[in-house]
Amino acid sequence: MYQPDNDHIAVLIADVAGKGTSAALYMAELKGVILSLSRLYHSPRDLLINANKIISPQLDNRSFITMTYAIVDKNSGTLTYARAGHLPLLHVPGPGSSLSEISSLMPNGMALGLNLDLTLAHGDMLVFYTDGITEAMNENFESFGEERLLASIEAHRDFDPDQLRQQIIGEIDAFVGKGTQHDDMTLVLLRINSDVGTMNTQ
Repeated sequence: MYQPDNDHIAVLIADVAGKGTSAALYMAELKGVILSLSRLYHSPRDLLINANKIISPQLDNRSFITMTYAIVDKNSGTLTYARAGHLPLLHVPGPGSSLSEISSLMPNGMALGLNLDLTLAHGDMLVFYTDGITEAMNENFESFGEERLLASIEAHRDFDPDQLRQQIIGEIDAFVGKGTQHDDMTLVLLRINSDVGTMNTQ
């Protein structure tokens, strides 16, 4: 997460297929590309399309990267995001929202370059995560899954971002037990305060 300018907050979450040194190098390269392109493109869609053009030739034929890039406009209180094959973005309405149910935001169609505009309200929270969260396995090779993740968020939606993150990770640890961790876990939570320009993140 970073601020491309004074009026916007940007969040990037990505996952490289594969592990080891190559995956780490690809992720480092991606970060540099995104930071550079964010100065040129204000549209998440345009940014991902051009990032794809730069990154694709660098990947070996067994590797690919999924990602979501989101921009929060602090003045208008809107979120615009584009996804490239990544997991859904979760929108948790706060007490100031006209909505109540947690939404899984994943528009239909081709992954690269999809756009969504969402108006945010006081108390709303956005949850970004990688598949290491939902695919964490216990000794019986059962996955934690999206249903357990959503149930945990629903049950503790009034927690602040740090408390909720700790709650979710604690539930995953308890579920996995003696199972082996097979993938990295990334969980980013962003809550909108009454002042649209103020964000709480973990």
